[in-house]
Parts: sequence; structure tokens; C-alpha cells
Amino acid sequence: MHDYIRQWLNLLLAPLMWGMSSLYMLVPSARSASEFSDMSENILVPFGVAFAIWLPIFVGCIAYGVLQFFRANRTREIFRQSGWWTAAGFAGVCGWALISAFAPAEFVQWGTILIFVPTMLCLVKAMLILSRGRGSLCKIERFLVKLPIALIAGWTSIAVFLNWTPILDNAIGGVTPPLLPSFIMLGLALLWAAVNIYKSGSRAYAFPILWGLSFLAVRHFTDGGTIVIAYGALIGIVILLATLWRGYSRRTTTA
Repeated sequence: MHDYIRQWLNLLLAPLMWGMSSLYMLVPSARSASEFSDMSENILVPFGVAFAIWLPIFVGCIAYGVLQFFRANRTREIFRQSGWWTAAGFAGVCGWALISAFAPAEFVQWGTILIFVPTMLCLVKAMLILSRGRGSLCKIERFLVKLPIALIAGWTSIAVFLNWTPILDNAIGGVTPPLLPSFIMLGLALLWAAVNIYKSGSRAYAFPILWGLSFLAVRHFTDGGTIVIAYGALIGIVILLATLWRGYSRRTTTA
């Protein structure tokens, strides 16, 4: 029974993430992601095109939901170990979408943060399980299972720190140099990403983080941005690429 529940949760929650994130198209009172982002000044928000990555993430997660639902995968250990974590992560994304769309302005920032942290942790846990168990996945399964989960884990890994930046800025911004909260959160995001990239050696996990940092640099090199943030993003890209090389080399050596 647990296996059936796990399979149904992943099958239903994967497309529900997309639907919940698109509520603003159907419900006039719902905020869009850009409207939510505009509610606070946050210089760590990347150039808008960066958020297009959600489309392949949503499509990939739906494909994962379908593939893991196959009868042959019901009792496979790799899906048993990772499936509850992915279901919890997908549910968290749905909850984040609801809160960001409808929560009162005075609650929305804390509400999204409190649900996004465990959401990200669940997705990273699933990514690490799938990375360790990649030997039990065939090529098509690595593309339809490991890839989308790594992508959503990577994107949420950097997004969660972006969400914390306005909170930290409100807490200490008045008594510190104005860019310090942003540099603290950028540094913490890079540290978290580097640890997981090294542990997993996953290029798919690293890609959305590098993608986000690239468009953060684009935003601040253009459009009257803050040049030191742009250079910070570029330094972060170099650090994470070096970490990815080390982590991937370690993974292939021990495989």
C-alpha cells in the first residue's frame, strides 16, 4: 500500500506544481511569480529570462512522475528510497505557489520561506539518493528520473537563499553596509551549492545554479545594476565549476 501511495503522490503532484504556479493566469486575485518578487527590493534576483528554466523542470518532473508510476518500478529500491522525498518536495512547491499567490502581504514573505526550506532539503535529499544509486538506472531513466530531480533540487537550492535576502536585509540592513546582507546570502548559497555539487558530482544539479548566477551577472552588468554583485556572481561561477570538476572526478574514480 505504501508503494501505491508513493507512486500516486508523485504522479499527481508533479503536474500540480505547474498548475499551482500558473494560478495567476486563471484567478485574477492571484499574484504571479514576478509580482511576488516585486514586493521586496532584492538585488539577488537574476535577470527575468532565468526563470524560464521552470518550464523544462516542470516537464521533466511530470515525465518522472509517469515513469516511476510504471508497475515495474513500484517496488524498486531506488524509487522506494527517493520517492517519498520527491513527493514531499513537489508538495512543498505546490504549497509555496499557493502562499506566494494568495497570502496577505504581511505574511507572504515568511510563509514562503518557512515552506521553501524543507522543500529544498527534501529535493536535495532525493537528488543525492539518485546520484548514489545512478548505477541502478538505465540511460533513459537517468534522463527522465535523475535529471529532472537534480534540476529542481539545484534551482530551489539557490532560490531559497534569494528568498531569505529581504528578511536579512530588514533585520540588519539599517546598521550595516547596504550590500552586506546580499553578500552574506550569496556566500551561503555558494557554500551550500558547493557542498552538494562535490558530494553528488552532478552536472544536472550544478546547471540551474550556474544558470541563475549567469543571469544575476547579466542583470548587474546591464540595466544599471550593482557591479560588485555581478563580479561576485562570476567568481561564484568559477568556484562552482572547479568544485564540479573535483566532485565529478571523484565520482568517476570511485564508481
